[in-house]
Amino acid sequence: MDSEVGGALHGGSEVVVGIDGSEAALGAARWAADFAAKSAAPLVLLHAVPRLDWHFTTDSPSITAEGTDAVLAVAEEAVKSTHPQLGVQTTIVKKSVTVALQEASDDARLVVVGAGSDEHRVLGPHAIRIAHGALCPVLAWREPAARRTGKPLPVVVGIDESDGSARALAAAFEVARTLHAPLTVVHMWEITAAVGLGYSQGLMDWNLLDMLQTQQRQRMDELVAPFARTYPNAHVTEVFRDISPAKGLVELSGDAQLVVVGSHGSGGITGATLGSVSQSVLHRAECPVLIVR
Repeated sequence: MDSEVGGALHGGSEVVVGIDGSEAALGAARWAADFAAKSAAPLVLLHAVPRLDWHFTTDSPSITAEGTDAVLAVAEEAVKSTHPQLGVQTTIVKKSVTVALQEASDDARLVVVGAGSDEHRVLGPHAIRIAHGALCPVLAWREPAARRTGKPLPVVVGIDESDGSARALAAAFEVARTLHAPLTVVHMWEITAAVGLGYSQGLMDWNLLDMLQTQQRQRMDELVAPFARTYPNAHVTEVFRDISPAKGLVELSGDAQLVVVGSHGSGGITGATLGSVSQSVLHRAECPVLIVR
């Protein structure tokens, strides 16, 4: 556990954001610029153009050389308008979006992609593939549904029994500190799934249920404690709910500025490939989602 304490975003120095000419990508670039400025990290605006598209003339401004420059110029202007002193690098890569951002993740602290609803050139459909193969955390950005009311919106992180929970917690604590946000640590535990149908049919051994719940809460406290010591100024709220992980995290996303999930897990916060819960949250959340490997 102690080896996980101290952050999960320290593998590289750069914050890399995928640019594709969409409004979602511009929103992602603004978020990435704010995070980079607050964490003293350089920002890379990356526009990927598949090699096949590069050699054929089309009407898409994102494929011509002039179009790629224009797309990056618009994104750079949007970033510089709010963070004029931020170090920004623009780059064009003749590769697929997925390959380009996965390769960029090798030296990145964080990869950011837009996950909006634009129909053209949006990176959102690639987010799952990028997250699956990336070597650093990947943030899928969308406009948060909640609005600030004078206090920072919380960062929400879901944890379970898996080893990946420590990495997700490390990233969540670090991001919350960078964003000066409170942190909500959530453990979703479906009682019926854990103890059987007897609970829903009124035949439950309540002493057993109480023991299981106590064990789950103790495990949650044990996971959080080392990070709370490392980040003594963190404002942490622990939430323990009887609800499916995906549904519970999506509900909480409506009042959050960011949801953090592990890319793999067991019985709760993730599963095969990228993870069923992670995929569900990525598609349905009402705020940006940070996926931590």
